[in-house]
Amino acid sequence: MDKLQLTIVMPTEKVFEGEAERVMVRTTEGEVAILPRHIDYAAALGSGEARITAGGETRRARISGGMMHVSQNHVRILTTDFSWTE
Repeated sequence: MDKLQLTIVMPTEKVFEGEAERVMVRTTEGEVAILPRHIDYAAALGSGEARITAGGETRRARISGGMMHVSQNHVRILTTDFSWTE
C-alpha cells in the first residue's frame, strides 16, 4: 500500500514524524481525509478529532487550530494543541 509522509508539529515539540496510510482531520470547512498521492492542498484546522492510520492501526487525537499543508505526498500539520487520546 502507498504511504505518505506525515509531520505534526506544535510550538513546543514535534509530535509525530513518519509514514501514514491516511490522515483525517477537521478543517474549518469540515472533515477531510488525506490519502497517498493527494493533490496539493492547504487548509485551516478547526477543533475536533484527528485520526491517523499508520502501520495498519488507527490512532485518535484531539486537535485544535492550526494549518495543514499537503504537497508531494507529504502532509504537514502545524497546530497549537495536539494530544493522543489513547
